[in-house]
Amino acid sequence: MRLGGLLYEISQQDISLSCRCSEDRLNPKPTSAVTPELIAEIQEHKMDIIQIIREDEELLRTGRIQSERQVFELTREHSMNGHHPARKRAE
Repeated sequence: MRLGGLLYEISQQDISLSCRCSEDRLNPKPTSAVTPELIAEIQEHKMDIIQIIREDEELLRTGRIQSERQVFELTREHSMNGHHPARKRAE
């Protein structure tokens, strides 16, 4: 499974992943929702997931964009909240 699909699957099952700043360990909650197959997929993408978590924490802490991915996510959120210029012209 690709990373995007894995993160979508985790989100759909209402599983949250966290990691501590000093550790390269992921903590899924609730653990009862995590299947052996999902654990294997998480392990395969572990370092990428940790990087995403840390970038997002740094964005929240400093307000500074840390990655290209965050630019796209912020743009998508902004567009979905009715701030898209094309939508305003249509109204």
